[in-house]
Amino acid sequence: MSAIGIETLKLRRSGLARVTTLVLVLGCPLAGAGFLRLAGAAPGSPLAEKTAALMPADGWPGYLALVGEILTVAVLLGGGIAMSWTFGREFVDRTVYGLFATAVPRWRTAGAKIAAVLAWLLLAVLAAVVVAILAGLLLGLGAPPAETWGAAGRSATAAALCALMTTPLGWAASALRGYLPAVGALLALVVITEIGTALGAGAWFPYAAPGLWLGMGGPAAAAEVGAVQLGLAVPVGALGAVGTLVWWRAAEVV
Repeated sequence: MSAIGIETLKLRRSGLARVTTLVLVLGCPLAGAGFLRLAGAAPGSPLAEKTAALMPADGWPGYLALVGEILTVAVLLGGGIAMSWTFGREFVDRTVYGLFATAVPRWRTAGAKIAAVLAWLLLAVLAAVVVAILAGLLLGLGAPPAETWGAAGRSATAAALCALMTTPLGWAASALRGYLPAVGALLALVVITEIGTALGAGAWFPYAAPGLWLGMGGPAAAAEVGAVQLGLAVPVGALGAVGTLVWWRAAEVV
């Protein structure tokens, strides 16, 4: 079996991936639908006002943006933990020594790990958007108008960018030799992003830009996010992947 096949099998059989898949594919769309339903049942309530603040538009576009905002956070946290686990478990379970004894180059195994996690996250994002559309139909939003598909694409794109930015956690789990330190690094990223957003510079923080683009910070914050700000996710993801591959290529048994 190829390296990518082995890593995909490991991921598929892990309880972490199964639970995270349920959260992404079912939990996020249903949470968005639930917020919308509760807000509609109690107009003028604090929940309705908060939900309205997160929706840049009415109807399908606003609903899908709300689901997308929830999905960006869940993908970053769930995907970041999964990326940390897939590398860190090799040190925690003491299976890392076997990677030095196989004929497959270590950097190729690391690349297979990254590819498996990213492919899984992207499939989960697409499935979540489909479930969100089905949930919207059950909510009684009516037949999706033409702009619905653009809103669905925006939500999927934002979540995919967050998935791409989980790669630095693979480097953190490798360099720090465990998934718990990498999870700590993920929490640090979240805190730094929150501080930057609170100071008004969220559009230039790659981990905040996708959610703000969908309307998480309101129309004014969304207007500050353009292609350049969203594009910062690409070099972040690329650097994380390259850094991880280089680390595994030069790593030595300790």
